Amino acid sequence: MSRLTRSVLHLARFVLEARTALSIGSGGADGVYDHPIVRDANGLPTIPGTSLAGVLRHLWANDHKNDPSSANRLFGYQERDRGEASRLEVAACALHDSQDRPVEGLLLPSADRDRLQGDWLLSTAVKTREDPLFRDRVRLNHRGVAVKTGKFDRGLLAAGHRFSGELRLWSETRDDPNWRVLLGLLRDPRLRLGGTTRAGMGAMTLVKLHTGCFDLRDPADIAAFQQLVPSLGATAGLTDCDPASLPVSGAATCTLEIELIPRDFWRIGQGNESLGRSGKTPDLLPKLEPIVTWTQGRAAAGTRYALVPGSSVKGALAHRMAFHWNTLNGKFVDDPAVDIKTWDKSEHCPGVREIFGFTKDRDTAPGRSRNASGQVGHVLIDDAHIEITEQDRRQRVQAMIHNSIDRFTGGVRNRMLFTEELLYQFPIPLRITLLPGIDRADATARRALARAIRDLCEGRLALGAGVTKGHGSFTGTPDAKARDWLKTQGEDWT
Repeated sequence: MSRLTRSVLHLARFVLEARTALSIGSGGADGVYDHPIVRDANGLPTIPGTSLAGVLRHLWANDHKNDPSSANRLFGYQERDRGEASRLEVAACALHDSQDRPVEGLLLPSADRDRLQGDWLLSTAVKTREDPLFRDRVRLNHRGVAVKTGKFDRGLLAAGHRFSGELRLWSETRDDPNWRVLLGLLRDPRLRLGGTTRAGMGAMTLVKLHTGCFDLRDPADIAAFQQLVPSLGATAGLTDCDPASLPVSGAATCTLEIELIPRDFWRIGQGNESLGRSGKTPDLLPKLEPIVTWTQGRAAAGTRYALVPGSSVKGALAHRMAFHWNTLNGKFVDDPAVDIKTWDKSEHCPGVREIFGFTKDRDTAPGRSRNASGQVGHVLIDDAHIEITEQDRRQRVQAMIHNSIDRFTGGVRNRMLFTEELLYQFPIPLRITLLPGIDRADATARRALARAIRDLCEGRLALGAGVTKGHGSFTGTPDAKARDWLKTQGEDWT
């Protein structure tokens, strides 16, 4: 198909909202944090067009495996001296201010600059460059300690922020079937942007969509196209499209909803802000994060929410799944082929690697196998945010004092007296999305995952800190879909 015959322009302007925290890395460290987020010339977080285009292409290729060249025809390609330009143009997405308007262009020291400093949402986003929001990440081995080079942090943008973007598709006809399918990917539950998408971050929701079609051989369409204001937030001349009317991908996902009810106290992560009213700030605090909420087109700075990172749930499930995979395959510690000193679930457990994925490994140290390429996991676990009301602060946030007694003197050991702030019986809404590829995974691996989820729901798998002191024990109530999936894996829920 010649590019010269593609005279029909399909255009869409849309608004995406971050359902969970967003972490699109800049590609390098800043000397303080390992993975700072990418920003535009104004210092505001942004979504590069390459990030969105890459995810759309990946989803398209997964949905058109029966036609491998489909992605090349739509998104372009280059193979040595052969290639073709992309039919799709993807603009960088601009962050919204508190009035739900995208911030476009360079804000110079003028009245426009006052907008950047005067808008609380924008000024907060700029300040995170010097005092960023971040998540501590750690990969634990089977002994419960950090793996070498497995401790790092990621910068992030709080959940609730909105971005405006634009897609343009050049076609030969007004009724190009690829267009609506492509727009449907914007509301696909698999659409995740940035890093750590398998551990809670990067979930996006399509909030608004306006579309238009212009045949640039038609003088009337040329005039209509010329009337369009070149702004991501301008919708005059475009048709308001209900996101719910877009087609859903044939690669259906299965979402398991489980409400975890704590038996007692729990704390996940380490924060820096106390929820209680004690005189001295406790030494160990639950992790809190802000969320931006929207009401009638205005952003509100809600209270900070207690965070349950998807990575915490993912790590616990992966460890317990490795245990069940080994038992189902008859592999125990007395197996001479198993070296418990060097065994690692991400390296030596095929079931965990298949379900949760693995990274490309450049380490060629002796005795260590090398992953020539990585593989994404088939499980998405969303972050959960727990709202803490003022009444909750008074009644359900407790400070617990810990100490260690010297057996000889009967006094407190040096530096062994500290206080921990805990949450009491706050339920956790757990959302686990199983991607289509999990149906092709090994049956034993799927059953091991089902057993790990069941252990979590029946109180045999604790989450968070202080599990050896009795904290973090839950019972779960799976929804109908979760119960059905567990039953299909041989773990009937009663």
